[in-house]
Amino acid sequence: MRETTTRRSRPLGIAARRLAPLALASFLTGCGPDGPGPADVIYHNARVITMDDARPAATAVAVAGDRIVGVGSLEDFDALVGDGTELHDLEGRTIIPGIQESHIHVRDLGFQQRVAVNLEPALSVADVQSLLSARLRELRASGGLGGWTYPTTGEQGEWLFGLGWTQDRLAEKRMADRHELDRVSREVPISAARIYNGIVVNTRVFELMGIDFDDPDTYPDWFREDPEDFVAGDVIFRDADGLPNGVFVGARAPLLVSGAIPEQSFEQRLESLSRGLEVLATYGITAVVEAGSRLGDVTEVYRTAYERGALPLRAVVYDGWYRGGDPTGLGDPDAIALRLDSLGFNRLGDDWFRVRGAKSSADGGVGSRSAAVSVPFLPIPGDPLGAENFGALRDPDDGVRLRQFEALAERGWEIHTHAIGDVAIRQTVDAYKVLIDRIRADDPDADLRWSVIHIYLPDEPGYSVIDEMAEYGIIAAINPANLWYEGDSFVRNIGPERMARHTPYRTFLDAGVLMASGSDYPNNSPDPWVGIYQMLTRRHQISGEVHGPEQRIPLLEALKTFTLNGAYLTYDDDVRGSLTVGKYADLVVVDADLTSAADEEFLEMGRRVLLTMVGGRIAYKKEGAGL
Repeated sequence: MRETTTRRSRPLGIAARRLAPLALASFLTGCGPDGPGPADVIYHNARVITMDDARPAATAVAVAGDRIVGVGSLEDFDALVGDGTELHDLEGRTIIPGIQESHIHVRDLGFQQRVAVNLEPALSVADVQSLLSARLRELRASGGLGGWTYPTTGEQGEWLFGLGWTQDRLAEKRMADRHELDRVSREVPISAARIYNGIVVNTRVFELMGIDFDDPDTYPDWFREDPEDFVAGDVIFRDADGLPNGVFVGARAPLLVSGAIPEQSFEQRLESLSRGLEVLATYGITAVVEAGSRLGDVTEVYRTAYERGALPLRAVVYDGWYRGGDPTGLGDPDAIALRLDSLGFNRLGDDWFRVRGAKSSADGGVGSRSAAVSVPFLPIPGDPLGAENFGALRDPDDGVRLRQFEALAERGWEIHTHAIGDVAIRQTVDAYKVLIDRIRADDPDADLRWSVIHIYLPDEPGYSVIDEMAEYGIIAAINPANLWYEGDSFVRNIGPERMARHTPYRTFLDAGVLMASGSDYPNNSPDPWVGIYQMLTRRHQISGEVHGPEQRIPLLEALKTFTLNGAYLTYDDDVRGSLTVGKYADLVVVDADLTSAADEEFLEMGRRVLLTMVGGRIAYKKEGAGL
């Protein structure tokens, strides 16, 4: 045996990945009477949080190939130590199972690192301008600002992209408008996407659309009056003269200008995905759920990355079968059925990459004041949605919603639904119950791991679904970091009483409702440790206020939502999610004793990840970690 820090860090080759489903059977049947043979690497003198009830804690983990072959103490591993075994003394650091990111949109993360501006840190309009100006100077200096094809003219030129803004994080409680973006640049087109259903563009973008604010003959029909097909939450923000100020929010309003914004090429999107997944590995994430595939478009990017050996992490993709507010008509149940039949697949892939399940949307959001709620949002000055605003369902006809879900269930697709307001959650759970009863009448043992995504207000008076979710095994796919980043805006919109019931971790836990956590990036930072911190504290970022302290849960329960429960959501709990002999060697080494860390330390814990291993191969190793 040898003490060493030498490790290969290349991801698994494609051939090895395709053999992965056979590995567990080979491990279990091929060990022989003397055990599995020498381990490749043993981490010892560690605090091991296994997430395995049979052995919740240990001090050492042994890995051979892509599997865990020992969990216990170094003294237990005599038979696993050979001449080539690497021994790493962790000196009391913590090992946890790989983090399962259960709801994310990775596609823009690498793009953000390379090109776009992350506006999440901005706390004022001036901050937005400063961040955009800094990236503009940087890209100009590097020559990376140009080369974008303008969809409206076919010409090539410069473009500056922003991501991650929301007006509620800004002191002004509004977004920078086109005039303020013009002060960043009048010549370079600028577009900045809100974290949810919104965009702002500068005047140059309107000009590329053929619109001259000084020439009414160039105005499209919607320039002075909103289109008739707008749905709840759609707003064109306007100046005092009634002309657009560059800010568009809602499901359809942003579509009026988004067609003028260049899209990344397929190769650029591949690069963005791979780079984004590499960023996630630095936080200890080993598997992701890409929550929505834009009608198969995102799936194709993942599939190509997989076939090229460019997926450093495991991925499950939900098909984006229907987008609320989309004028394509794909909400029609017959159109959904036709599309699924034309696809001809579900559960395509293996333990490294798989298409499994479908995502839909039942309503909007609390921050955007468009979630379907039984009690109206609190009135705020200048709210363009009105004083008696109850939000709206994407499909208010419950019968249509049931038929949409039927098209999925009849073809064997798991169903995962964005539902935030209590009315939308009730509609979703009621439809689930009808279909689950129908399925289990024919197959009592049917294993249906359907989820309600986000599920902010599930326990409102007259609309509580907690007991029914527990009875039917419906999973709460939660995003705890939202309460940290967005909590103050939520309080402003729904008040402290409802905020105390927002994403009720303890109520879910006590009722037996399984929670699987994700960041919902780009709506929040992709750092999962922020979500864990929020579950421990219920604290909001800007005000520091705590709402619903009785809903806090302890570390191990919070960590479970990011590990074993996430694996359960995607039917992978038999092969990952805990540090158990025979499962994949997906693990994380953290430079801390998590069990004794102060709550506030978890906000910085993403920087203390030393190593992320996926299937026995190192996806990330911090420089100087000595592992």
